[in-house]
Amino acid sequence: MAPGKAPAIGTDLGTSYSRIPVFRDGKVEVIPDELGNGNIPSYVAFTDTERLIGSAAENQAYINPRNTIFDVKRAIGRRFREDAVMAGKKHWSFNVVNRQGKPMFQLDDMGQSMTFAPKEISAMILTKMKEIAEAYLGHKATEAVVTVPAHFNNAQRQATVDAGVIAGLKVLRIINEPSAAALAYALDNKRLNKRILVFDLGGGKLDISIISIENDRIEVNSTIGETHLGDEDFDIRLVNITI
Repeated sequence: MAPGKAPAIGTDLGTSYSRIPVFRDGKVEVIPDELGNGNIPSYVAFTDTERLIGSAAENQAYINPRNTIFDVKRAIGRRFREDAVMAGKKHWSFNVVNRQGKPMFQLDDMGQSMTFAPKEISAMILTKMKEIAEAYLGHKATEAVVTVPAHFNNAQRQATVDAGVIAGLKVLRIINEPSAAALAYALDNKRLNKRILVFDLGGGKLDISIISIENDRIEVNSTIGETHLGDEDFDIRLVNITI
């Protein structure tokens, strides 16, 4: 980082929860939201009077289910007929419509019927994260490094970059989540020469990667992912078993 230049923020834009790390003074800090939470719900809600993002959106989801968007990461950069979108539609409480082959979220925004693309909803979450980071750091946040699942294709990665641009962030780099985990591990264990297994179980997916670390060099040897094998999927299965 150049002298006097503000550090780029990290954005872990998760299916269920998101986090904002920043590297400064030789260490990584996870920036909390206004409630002191390091995990920020990846929720956006629309009411008759305002738009809510994060904890405020999650807290009112049960009384405003049709206008509260979550799991947007499962739809970003995808086509409407893809299995991940069709599977999501089975349990999403909000309406998803087909617009020229792409999924769009249809809802009421302050009394008006509106449709938003997944990347636009993601941009709202990123904007909230940007505002939280700026309040914590005391300066503008203009650049970001964004993590994505290892199995994301080019369309999903580009849609994530587009969401960052809409949010007013220059996306410096897209990093696979297992690679980011390996980087964090290597920072605390310098001068390593070993192969590690990264088991990344999130709110909406599972990625497993084998990564080689040789001193300061990190290489992903192999990776595999499943988009519907996360915490939320376990919850859904348990509810179905109970019913």
